[in-house]
Amino acid sequence: MVKAFYDSNVLIAYLFEEEGKFEVARRILKKYKLRAISIIAIHEIRMYSLKYNTERKFLQIKDILDRIFKIMPLTQEACIRASYLRIEYNLPEVDSLILATAVEAKYRNFYTFDKDFEQLDGKEIEETTIHYIKI
Repeated sequence: MVKAFYDSNVLIAYLFEEEGKFEVARRILKKYKLRAISIIAIHEIRMYSLKYNTERKFLQIKDILDRIFKIMPLTQEACIRASYLRIEYNLPEVDSLILATAVEAKYRNFYTFDKDFEQLDGKEIEETTIHYIKI
C-alpha cells in the first residue's frame, strides 16, 4: 500500500480551511490510507493556532490527529540525514528535518505547499518523491 507523508502546511491548510488551499489539501489527504506527519507538525500546528487565536480548534483536533496520522518521531538518523538534505538542497532547518523523517521512514510521497521545496518538485530522494503543490 502506498504511503504519504505530509508537511505541516498541508494539515494547516486543511484544518484551518485556508482559502485557495483547503480543497487541494483535502484531495491529497483523502488520496492515501496510510498517512504520516512529523512530530514537528504538531508544534507548527499549535503555533499557528496560538498565532491566529484558534487554540480551541487545535485542542479539539489534537486527539483526532493521532487517529488519522502516524506521527513520526524525530530520530538521530533523521537528524543526520537532514544535515545532508539541508546542505545539498539549501533547505531551512525545520524543512530538512521534516523531509528527512519522510525519507528515513521510506514514505513514497511527500506533499508540501512550502515554496522552499519548489526546486524539488517531482524529485525522488531515495524512495520518496517530493510533490510541491503550487497554488
